[in-house]
Amino acid sequence: MILGEDVEQVLHTHISRLQACLQRVSGDSHGPEEGSDAWLLLNALIKSEGVTHENLADRFEQSGRWLAEQGGKLDGRLNGLQQYIDALLNELKEMFQEQPIMLAEVTSRLSQLQSISVMSLARGYQSVTDQYKVESAHITQQLEQRLTALQRINGVSNSVMDLDQTLEITAKEVAAELHVELCSIFFYDELQRVLTMRATNGPRPLGGMHFTLRLGEGYSGWVADKGRPLFTTDALTDMNFATEARAYHTDFHGLMALPIIFFGGTERLIGVISVQSIEPREFTREEVSFVEVVAGIVAINIENGRLYEQTDEQLRRKVHELATIHRVSSIIASTLNLDEVLQIITTQAVHLSGAERSCIFELDDDRQKLHVLAHYGLDTNLASSIQIGVGQCCAGRSVQTGRPSMAVDCFQADETCFIHSDPFVSSEIHSVLCVPLKVKQKVLGCICIYSNHRHLLSPEQMQLVITFANEAAIAIENARLYEEARRGLELKSVLLRELHHRVKNNLATVAGILSLQRRRTKSPEIRATLAESVNRVQGLASTHDLLAHEDVSEARVDEIARKIVGVAHSNLCPPEKRITFQVEPSPIVIPSRAVTVLALVVNEMISNSIKHGMANKNEGSIIIRGLEEDGMVTVQVLDDGVGPTFELSFNESAEGSSEGLGLSLIKHLIGDLEGKFSLRRGLVTLSNRNAQDNNAPVERTISEVRFPLVRRSRK
Repeated sequence: MILGEDVEQVLHTHISRLQACLQRVSGDSHGPEEGSDAWLLLNALIKSEGVTHENLADRFEQSGRWLAEQGGKLDGRLNGLQQYIDALLNELKEMFQEQPIMLAEVTSRLSQLQSISVMSLARGYQSVTDQYKVESAHITQQLEQRLTALQRINGVSNSVMDLDQTLEITAKEVAAELHVELCSIFFYDELQRVLTMRATNGPRPLGGMHFTLRLGEGYSGWVADKGRPLFTTDALTDMNFATEARAYHTDFHGLMALPIIFFGGTERLIGVISVQSIEPREFTREEVSFVEVVAGIVAINIENGRLYEQTDEQLRRKVHELATIHRVSSIIASTLNLDEVLQIITTQAVHLSGAERSCIFELDDDRQKLHVLAHYGLDTNLASSIQIGVGQCCAGRSVQTGRPSMAVDCFQADETCFIHSDPFVSSEIHSVLCVPLKVKQKVLGCICIYSNHRHLLSPEQMQLVITFANEAAIAIENARLYEEARRGLELKSVLLRELHHRVKNNLATVAGILSLQRRRTKSPEIRATLAESVNRVQGLASTHDLLAHEDVSEARVDEIARKIVGVAHSNLCPPEKRITFQVEPSPIVIPSRAVTVLALVVNEMISNSIKHGMANKNEGSIIIRGLEEDGMVTVQVLDDGVGPTFELSFNESAEGSSEGLGLSLIKHLIGDLEGKFSLRRGLVTLSNRNAQDNNAPVERTISEVRFPLVRRSRK
């Protein structure tokens, strides 16, 4: 007997034991149920008849498909399989613990069964999920296409196209989306109680676009009469629909017809939309929903058009009023020409209110008088001579109370009214509306509208005049504020120019006194010290002059350097020395506080280069360059002199050195900007060397300051 047969014999002998093992794991009271995962594994393990490896794979694959279709979880099923495998394995180890060869055989067989069952179950589950994904992708794509079609139809309905063109495009979009040969749209005439074709994408009926149907006639008349949809696989089989079905040269069988109803305060039938196919066809729920949405869009579009036609005159007037108010507001926002703005307001107030004349009065607070700023329809000589006291006439009383007022034929009895004294004007004017011009509860004047009609203006007209009154008040207030700001700016400009002039004169006086003292002294040391002081004062004067002629809040680094170079060249360079200066372009802009400090620092650095670097040379060059990196400004003064006798790093102090005064001054000044100073000998690359030099680095004395750049915030 071979080994496999021995194993099967042992397994059959202990089948009850294995069933009990699986029963404990599954929790079943009567052992593994036939057809269950545990039952299949056990029968495949003992090679029971009817359960082969192929059979096992098919049954697990079918089980996986069923699991996916029911919405079950694959991982839970796999965990259950693993528990059965583990239980069987533990039981087999005990059964064959003294027979290692048989244990190996049965363990291999169990492992193979596990692989077959897991892979088959997963394969069946995955096949269904893949199918669901394909179907979901197809449905998603179809929904996106439907949504796109609806967007196009809605866009056309909201466009400026005429109604017939809009309906034709709608019919074509519906037919193309549903892949049908015919889509027709009928409108319902409530007076004649008939349906008239308004649009179609396909063949015209025998009556063309004038094809009409009575209520209940044909399938479109049936839908309009019943107010509910109609679906039929073959419309030609129903004699009730023959009138309409045979109106086409082509036979159409599949039919879907829906009423177009506007659901407003009351339901109102707009018409019928029908979709037909040559072949018999049953339309899906999704296709019906699509046409229902289209019918809703058409209904809203038609109702909007009807409402627009009913209120066309009023809407056009409102649009014109709003456009005029918008135009006036735009003019107020874009110009400070008060006369132009007020003239537009008086003109438009007359046109839109239906009056004939208008006038804008301004209040003189000191004299408590009103005078005319702008008018329309009044004689210019009369308008220029009008002086109305507060509390007098309709205009004066409106300003006094701060409330609008209307009156009819008040000019005859009111002797304080300016119209009362002019019989020609008073005979033509009968009603007046006065509205105060108010800004922040302050009355600036009023606007008055005069009409030839003996009736008061409507609330809408009054509100329109109040709107123009607000616009006029804003215009007057803006003009007043602008004038105050302009005068203030002129005063500040004069004061600033005077301040610059005085500072410049004072600095020039100090420099002159120091120069005079330098010429009179006989001590070389004192003369050198006074020369440095003159240079510093003139450096400050040049920096101040730079700020006086540019933006007072900032200046460029290279402009500062050029000013200081000019001063240093004039005051510090001995006549017998030929020293050339070069300021490399540096568009870095620094604020005014840093400008003065940097000017003094650069002045000291150049002074040190001339005084010490060029002490034993008759010719030399000094280069000033500025850089910005990571928010730090670096300014270097490079000279080709003999070099310093000592070097300073950014963290060292210059106190106690032979050049301690000048360098300490630099350290303290740059410290105000939270910066640092260094002095060293090193290699640099010059930007203006000849091509044959190949821009090779050269040795130079490098005097360098670094400080953080704080830019001015721009609002």
